Amino acid sequence: MKKQCVFFLTVCFAVSASAVPALQDTADMVMFNGKIITVDEQNTIAQAVAVKDSLILKVGTNAEIQAYVEPGVTEMHDLNGLTVTPGIIDAHAHLMYYGQAENDFVNLRPPDVQDIADVVATIGAHIQTIEPGEWVIGDGFFRLEGIPTKDDLDPVSPDNPVFLNSLGGHYGSANSRALEIAGIDANTPNPAGGIIDRDDVTGEPTGIFWNHPAMDLIRRYYPPFDEEALTYDVIWAQDAYIAAGVTSFQDVNVRQPVRVRGYVGAVDSLKIRGYLSFTIERPTDAAFSVENMVPTQGPWLSMICDKFLLDGQPPTAYTYDPHLGPSYDLPTWNPDTLKKVVKDLHRAGHQLAFHVIGDAAIDLGLDAIEEALNETPRPDHRHRLEHVVLPTEQAIQRMSTLGVIASVQPLVIYTSGELYKIVFDEEIVQRMKPMRSFLDAGVKLALGTDYPTVPLLHPKYTLWSAVTRRTLAGDVIAPEECITIQEALYAHTMGCAYAAFEEDVKGSIEEGKYADMTIWSGDLYTIPTDELLNLFVRGIVVAGIVYENPQTGVQGDLHATVPDGVELYYNYPNPFNASTRIVYNLQKAGFTSLKIYNNFGQLVKTLVNHTQLPGKYIVEWDGTDANDLRVSSGQYYFQLTQGDRIIVKKALLLK
Repeated sequence: MKKQCVFFLTVCFAVSASAVPALQDTADMVMFNGKIITVDEQNTIAQAVAVKDSLILKVGTNAEIQAYVEPGVTEMHDLNGLTVTPGIIDAHAHLMYYGQAENDFVNLRPPDVQDIADVVATIGAHIQTIEPGEWVIGDGFFRLEGIPTKDDLDPVSPDNPVFLNSLGGHYGSANSRALEIAGIDANTPNPAGGIIDRDDVTGEPTGIFWNHPAMDLIRRYYPPFDEEALTYDVIWAQDAYIAAGVTSFQDVNVRQPVRVRGYVGAVDSLKIRGYLSFTIERPTDAAFSVENMVPTQGPWLSMICDKFLLDGQPPTAYTYDPHLGPSYDLPTWNPDTLKKVVKDLHRAGHQLAFHVIGDAAIDLGLDAIEEALNETPRPDHRHRLEHVVLPTEQAIQRMSTLGVIASVQPLVIYTSGELYKIVFDEEIVQRMKPMRSFLDAGVKLALGTDYPTVPLLHPKYTLWSAVTRRTLAGDVIAPEECITIQEALYAHTMGCAYAAFEEDVKGSIEEGKYADMTIWSGDLYTIPTDELLNLFVRGIVVAGIVYENPQTGVQGDLHATVPDGVELYYNYPNPFNASTRIVYNLQKAGFTSLKIYNNFGQLVKTLVNHTQLPGKYIVEWDGTDANDLRVSSGQYYFQLTQGDRIIVKKALLLK
């Protein structure tokens, strides 16, 4: 008897992409008097766009679109010169996990948590609020030189098992109670593809685990995740994506069926569109996927892909040459097992994605794809390599020949470029995310953020990083690999749509496609490159519904109206060089402070420290400290305090 499916995705996807209503003459909604960057084959620039029944009805001049307007029926939006692009699609995101990290786990991310002492203090404070024996799951510690061990955690957690995920999610820390529950001691062997860190003298586990196979030795003892809580996490998290200008996300690491069910439970509440990849950690996951995961595409949620992780983050990147991490020659899958499983999934018609950092991991993924294609040819498989950080020239050519997509997160060059310089030789670092080489070789390119692993969601940062390849220290890695803003926008829209088999309904502003668009404060194509970082999103349109950024309006002038209440609104420009202006609003009089902190949590300067009346304030910071000395480039945090209200925003200083 055939096994009963754990869930039925097809029930939730009753409306297919092709089952769209017929276009009519009268528009439901029109946006006019703007710059419409269509990203069609001719990269047409229009003035206006009309929407009918959630689809794009017509694109053209103001006069042409006027013919589709019926007074009293058509909703009108005067863009007043704003720029509209196709809805931004994030090709590599973790929307549900972001919701979990904020709602269900202990938050260990900067700026509040900077070092081991902060981690321990935060965990200790949380344990005071729960019962003995309850699991503590933390997320977000980020410094390689500050990875907590069991010796750090044990004093504050003698009665509670603790496991902490790093910001990138590929290494973590456990306390002694968690090790005891999992039965891990000096005699426990490393699992295939993972590393249990050990004391050099005693051989006892330190509490640090590298790569998912090792981390799962602890995580298998977690209390089961609650499906309803995961659904709430999805619904909650999407608002951050809307505010950033993202209309579609691709979550390429949906681990375990319960997370799939959590997404399915959110379908009726989705405001943006999703695409899921079910994570294959072991052969049993592949067998489950073949039997239960029928590739399905829908207007709000699609699931057609399976995801493999073939190495970890830079410290455990699988490479041909040694590097400074704890391992360089350890793939997370046995190559022969991987090839067999890939063939099974490929034969079943699934799309496949592979997390690959190192050059050896990239080749391992390509080897598996090539063998599957030789056995079962599929000309339009659209298998993907995720991250694909350090490919060789030969690997790039193989990707082109095999039709493999490069799903790249260029912002990692900015946030982690300096780390790569520490872990890898300079010659290897110059191969980092070679987007120009991908395009020149004919490899399809899709751009994403990896949010919240990379803690900047706004697409302007992704576009800017693809165009500049600048690191946090201001260096440029392989400038010959820069791409143009036009190429970057295409990769962040049409490229992402192609990577999910959705180019017929998404990715450009063309008649008959979904009415998904992003509204920008300025023209991406004409402003100077560094001014990309000063752009903000005025709102998005999804299925013809306008979602205004809660901090700005779609109509009116380009200066946002500050809402009522105590609000630290924004600073501009951001990032900045010489100086930046900080905007905030006070609803009532009271003692107010506005302080600047650096990335280590140290007070840099106090800008305001006195009683202020209600109203809107603009305060300028010239990038100096309390001694009026210029501070270095980097990320800084503005903290506004009035009464018990504390709000923190961040900005980048670039020199």
